[in-house]
Amino acid sequence: MSFPDINGKLTEKLIKSVIIPPKSKIVLSDKSYQIKILGINYLDQIMELHQLIIDRLIRKDTLEPFTTEFMKEHLGNKGFIIGADYGKKLIAFRNVYFPDINEKEWNLGIDLGFDESILHKVANLQMVCVHPVYRGNSLALIMNGNAIRIIKSLGKYDHICATVSPYNYWNLRILFDSGFVVKKLTTKYNGKLRYIVHRNLKETQRFDPVCHESVVLTDFTKQYELLNKGWYGTGLIINNESAGPNSYEKMLFVFCKQT
Repeated sequence: MSFPDINGKLTEKLIKSVIIPPKSKIVLSDKSYQIKILGINYLDQIMELHQLIIDRLIRKDTLEPFTTEFMKEHLGNKGFIIGADYGKKLIAFRNVYFPDINEKEWNLGIDLGFDESILHKVANLQMVCVHPVYRGNSLALIMNGNAIRIIKSLGKYDHICATVSPYNYWNLRILFDSGFVVKKLTTKYNGKLRYIVHRNLKETQRFDPVCHESVVLTDFTKQYELLNKGWYGTGLIINNESAGPNSYEKMLFVFCKQT
């Protein structure tokens, strides 16, 4: 499987993390790192960074850990992994996975009620990990943009889906900025609460600019009701940027109706 050349530029301002913040951070220039498709030789570094992120999570249920064997599947015909390489050190990566039509855990088109005839056209953004020291350099957003472009270039997939914990507001905001909308609130991975987000590569989704509603991020009952009525989650508002990663009551989830 071959992919086009990819490069990244820094455009997004700092977004707070849901992981324990480091004592210092490094600001990258756009020439100091390289965005590329990772090969099997990066597997050890991928797993090392993966474990570092898990160890530093404030809420352990915000990320579903992958085994080495499952991660290896993303480096073959089942997907690809984009990484940010800084001085021969892996500082970030984003997994993309191409699920089989009968993979109930991973083919999120099943969760969204897609017709069986299009389940083979679903690709997943699986996991994104950025080293804490390098957060704030827009690496996740840049990798998302490159991943989406590569998926489009393959010409085989019309839908991209992902799961994200309601408590991982950093990733949720980046997914919104990458053109995704929340379509479902459910449990995955042995009972962990997850939003399922979706982006249609063939059709641009448009929403009523007048008909919208804001819900506190932790009001899952109201969110569930709106999603079941056909509303979509389209944005996140943080009323107090200095509130910290556990102050979820300060965050509002914006829901809109599709036109």
